[in-house]
Amino acid sequence: MKAKKRVEYAGCVSWGRRTVLSIATAIVFSLGAGSADAIINASLQMQTGNPSGATANSSDHNHYLVQRTVQALDFSDALGVPRWASWDLTSGDIGSSGRSSSFYVDSTLPSAFYRVKTGDYTGSGYDRGHMTPSLDRTDTDANNKLVFYMSNILPQTPDNNQGPWLRFEEYCQSLAQAGNELLLMSGGSGFSGAYIPSGKAAIPGNVWKIALVVPSGSGSALSRITAATRVIAVSVPNVSGIRSVPWTDYLTSASRIETDTGYSFFSAVSADIAAVLRARVDGVAAPEIASLSPSSGAVGSTVEINGANLAGASVVRVNGKSAAFTVNSATKITATIPASATSGKISVIAPGGLATSAGSFTVTVAPPSGGGGTGDKVVISQVYGGGGNSGATYKNDFIEIYNAGTTTVSLSSYAVQYAASGGTSWKAAPLSGTLAPGKYYLIQGAGGSTGKALPTPQATSTINMAAGAGKVALTKTQTALTGSNPVGNTNVVDFVGYGSANAYEGSGAAPTISATKSAMRAGNGATDTNNNAFDFSATTPNPRNK
Repeated sequence: MKAKKRVEYAGCVSWGRRTVLSIATAIVFSLGAGSADAIINASLQMQTGNPSGATANSSDHNHYLVQRTVQALDFSDALGVPRWASWDLTSGDIGSSGRSSSFYVDSTLPSAFYRVKTGDYTGSGYDRGHMTPSLDRTDTDANNKLVFYMSNILPQTPDNNQGPWLRFEEYCQSLAQAGNELLLMSGGSGFSGAYIPSGKAAIPGNVWKIALVVPSGSGSALSRITAATRVIAVSVPNVSGIRSVPWTDYLTSASRIETDTGYSFFSAVSADIAAVLRARVDGVAAPEIASLSPSSGAVGSTVEINGANLAGASVVRVNGKSAAFTVNSATKITATIPASATSGKISVIAPGGLATSAGSFTVTVAPPSGGGGTGDKVVISQVYGGGGNSGATYKNDFIEIYNAGTTTVSLSSYAVQYAASGGTSWKAAPLSGTLAPGKYYLIQGAGGSTGKALPTPQATSTINMAAGAGKVALTKTQTALTGSNPVGNTNVVDFVGYGSANAYEGSGAAPTISATKSAMRAGNGATDTNNNAFDFSATTPNPRNK
């Protein structure tokens, strides 16, 4: 039986922008045959946020947070790989220490975790692919050794790792050498159950990286991020035959990677700036707004936004209020003036960045607050499909509805219905009773053994929702719907597609959710612009029944 490796702790001294070790007072981590020096400090390494909500909870085998001087990681014991790595890069991090001659077992992981060995990859046909690259940590031998922990490694095909992936690493390093500070994240996506032959590390379908390029200046890099900050996001297929393909062929958006992974990037950045950064695709021309037609109208009316480079738009706002819209072409968007909108400029976020109209749109008299001229406005306010799953917050799935109108509504003819993200088969759960204005109604779904009990629901069902992606409808019929996309059906009162759902209201689906995240409507359930992508956010589940 192997003896446990010893870990010794002593002190450290501070020197410049990074903390380094004194010879006399060092923290020594055993690294196989050798040793490396480090302290635990994530102040530089996770500045834009924690995209998966990872914690340093040793019982969480899916999202275990590792924080070191050189990087932060979300390590998955279930997959045997990091879900993501996050680090800061400047020219001072690129030195002359050279590359470590060995990879190391990460003996700092919880003892209950399997600690991946370099030999697990032997003969697998896959490279031991660094997420935080070796060259990004060559300021000292000690720091370089730390990125050779196997917890920093993903299986990458040689053509991926030694081709476009390597060239993008080198490009990022050249940006740092030119005087920029880069905030970087990388990881894998598209895990389909395939493992390297040893069975110890899952193989991703793609390997992604996001780089925020922040020019040098005073204060933290985070404080210097603006809506104009350059974002470079790539998602490279983890396949053979791409060694000579330029990395620029794999440019994408952080928003697309969010869809692929279920993560939420840039949570530490202001929401308005983060929306622009998520949408940006490097090298795409900036959007332009040339005119608005008409230049005034009531809530619920439409406006044509004319300009250039509008294709792929993800957000339209009227004086700061998110609006439902349709992208007609690269030169035209048709938007609906949202409830509670006031007069002001119209803005568009597209892959090229942010555009704001030169002139204002004047909002004339709006209809009553119930919407559509009535006081009857019941909406889906929250959706949670991770009930009872591993690590779940609650034992049961749930759907929550809310009366955002001004009159009490009888639910005797209502139902909530669910279908898989790409499915055509709907399961209906009949409702009963009444729902007063400003009140919530909780419908319990299928469950498992993990998590807390829900508050007492007003209705129970056997609806078994997928944790990450699906479709939920609120209907004025208790007969099951048909087809994959019933949006617009006269019996559909409200509709939410989440994750990778193939149907949704507005320009896109609500975010991907999980065992610890629900899709929650803004404004305590009252914000309804008929656009799932902007009315909902992924957040800690909060089932409400009154």
